[in-house]
Amino acid sequence: MNEQSFSVDVTEANIQEVLQQSVEQPVLLYIGMQSDPGCAQQLTLLESITASYQGKLTLARLDAEADQMLARQLINQLQVSALPGQVVLHEGRPVEVFSGPQSEETLRAVLDPLTMSPADMVRQQVETLMAEGQAAEALGLLQNILKDEPDNHALQVLQVNLLLELGRIEEGRQLINALPADAEGIAQPKAKLSFYEMVADAPARQELEARLADNDNDHEARYQLAIRLVIADESEEALEQLLIIVRRDREFREDGARLLMLTVFEQLGQASPIARRYRGKLFGMMN
Repeated sequence: MNEQSFSVDVTEANIQEVLQQSVEQPVLLYIGMQSDPGCAQQLTLLESITASYQGKLTLARLDAEADQMLARQLINQLQVSALPGQVVLHEGRPVEVFSGPQSEETLRAVLDPLTMSPADMVRQQVETLMAEGQAAEALGLLQNILKDEPDNHALQVLQVNLLLELGRIEEGRQLINALPADAEGIAQPKAKLSFYEMVADAPARQELEARLADNDNDHEARYQLAIRLVIADESEEALEQLLIIVRRDREFREDGARLLMLTVFEQLGQASPIARRYRGKLFGMMN
C-alpha cells in the first residue's frame, strides 16, 4: 500500500487480501477506466477523500481496461451497473454500491460514520445537541457514557467544556485538576476557565456593550467585553476588540490587551485561521 495516499492497486494476486482488509477498516473499491476522463476525474476525487481520512480508509483501485477479467468478475459480483463503480466495503462485506460518478457529499455520508472512532461518534452527538441549544441534555448523554469509560480522557475534556458552557465553573475546575496535564485537548478548557475567572465579578455583556455605546474609549469595558466574547466562542470579534485597545493605548493594563490576544491565540491553536490572521494584524501593528 502507498502509505502517503492510503491506496492500493487491485490485482488477481491481492484481491483476497484487499477484501480481508475491509474486516479491519473500511475499504473504498474503485472500478474505472483510465482512458475515460470522467473516471479519471472521479478517481482524483476519491484519492482526495481517502487522504482526508488519514489512514482510517483504504482506496482500492482497479483499472477495468488493464484487468478486464477481474473487473468483469467484481462488476457482476457487486452489481455495479455503470463505471466508474465505487463500492464501500466494511466488516468483510459491501455496505454500499455506487454506479457512475458520485459527489463528495454522497460518498462522505456513507464513509463518515464508518471511519469515526467511538469518541468521535459521541462528540458528534454532543455537538448536535449543543447546536440545538440542549447543553444539559448533551452533558447527561456524555456522563452516562463516561460511567462505562471512566478513564476516557478525551470524553472527560469534552465534559469540562460542557460544564463551563453551563456555567458550572467549580465543577469544571475540579475535573481539570483531576485530569493529566497532557490530556489531549485540555489546553482549550484550561484557557477558557481562566477567562471565566477574569470576569467573575465583571458586568454582564449587555452592560458592557451599553458602556461602549456611551464611550467608545472605555478600554476597561472593551477589555472585559472581549473576554465575554471569547467565553461565548466569538473569538474573532474578541480579537478585534482587543486590537482596538492595542492600537489606541499600549499602556492600558501594562500592555494587557496584547498579552490577552496571545492567550486567545493559544486557546485557538496554531492551526486556527482566525489566530493566524490576527497574529498577522498584531505583528503588522507592532512593526
